[in-house]
Amino acid sequence: MNYEYYDKFINKDTIGIYDITPIFENPVIFNNLIKDLLEPLKEIKFNKVVGLDALGFIIGGAISNKLKVGFVPIRKGGKLPGKEDTILRTSCIDYTQKKKVFEINKNSIKKEERVLIVDDWIETGSQIKSAIKLIEDLGGKVVGISALRAHRNIKTKILFEKYNCKPIGIKEEL
Repeated sequence: MNYEYYDKFINKDTIGIYDITPIFENPVIFNNLIKDLLEPLKEIKFNKVVGLDALGFIIGGAISNKLKVGFVPIRKGGKLPGKEDTILRTSCIDYTQKKKVFEINKNSIKKEERVLIVDDWIETGSQIKSAIKLIEDLGGKVVGISALRAHRNIKTKILFEKYNCKPIGIKEEL
């Protein structure tokens, strides 16, 4: 795994966070990304892949398809079409310092299901922690976290230590 390999495909001429979507445009690079995201987790068994809205849907969907396991989206607030009593919600303050609400269908994760969480980028870990809360509230067990890039800092430390966070690239901030 070599983050620099992917870095040259990331659009940095953006406002705010970098744009990794050029990786998806190239089928060879995208396929390599999926293989590289899975490599450090190859010994881990899981029943479901959870992807965070929005780029986690693309990456997580590709991983779940490749491994023939279920995919579960965690949506931003107000996006799930279910009735009120079928949706579980939680909120956080994200990397932009704005409050965000995340939702999951209550029947998406069964008790004791083993779950891999996938997203594109982890800076503060607040969105991943929201996903963990939703999964654990439904009785699931997070067995790994995969991302293209993650910042290792005081806020994300627990993701690395307790939840088996295995990004391709790590920005050390400790």
